Amino acid sequence: MLKTVLIAAMMPVLLFCCALKPLEASVENNYNTPKSTVIFWTDGPKLKAVNLTFFPNHSGPVGIVSVPLYVCLNDGKDKETLTVAKYYQLHGREPLIRHLEKLFGSPVETYISIDQKTLVDASEVVGHFNMAGVTTDLAGVFEGRYTDGPVNLQVEIRQLAGALTATAMLVKLPRVLWIFATQVDTDIGPAQFLNFYRLLKKSGPEVLQKKAVPGYDIRIENCKYRLVKPEMWGKTVKDVTIGR
Repeated sequence: MLKTVLIAAMMPVLLFCCALKPLEASVENNYNTPKSTVIFWTDGPKLKAVNLTFFPNHSGPVGIVSVPLYVCLNDGKDKETLTVAKYYQLHGREPLIRHLEKLFGSPVETYISIDQKTLVDASEVVGHFNMAGVTTDLAGVFEGRYTDGPVNLQVEIRQLAGALTATAMLVKLPRVLWIFATQVDTDIGPAQFLNFYRLLKKSGPEVLQKKAVPGYDIRIENCKYRLVKPEMWGKTVKDVTIGR
């Protein structure tokens, strides 16, 4: 029991030491990151956001596709319009992952599910930082509270990555990794998460490219829906994973 406690206590220190390893080595030889990951943001049983990351090769870029919760997953001919949020509510995480794989035409290797409480805890550790001239925190970015205007997803994710990889954040990294290892529901290990952080530190925020699945937005009985053409799912992945 004592050994377990000691290992747990030393984990943040060990991870911090790993973070300080030289970053000059090549990405291809040293970064073991999943080629595709789906990221869920939840609040208890409620789904709040879905993003997928695609990293097909070690030269980058890292493509991020946002899937709005109001995207329709059926053709509208059914009795009920089945959105991403509704699909998650009815069938759960794994069936939704399998369905997204079919739509994107690409396998999803790993998943990360972050609950609202975990986001708040991580936000408190990271503290405040600047986003587009506004002082905010992680929760503020996730919830869109730092701006009242429209958001350019690619600009936003690069600004966030820049803020989180700043030198001043290094001292906070062990505690963030500890939260990741103990509170986040995922099949990605802390080492892979750290490798991704090191990749961002080396390559810079410009390695990230983000786009929402495009479509035609409609309203039915005051509810918003997005209709997506079948070919647009795969095209969106190509758009964010082709280097520019």
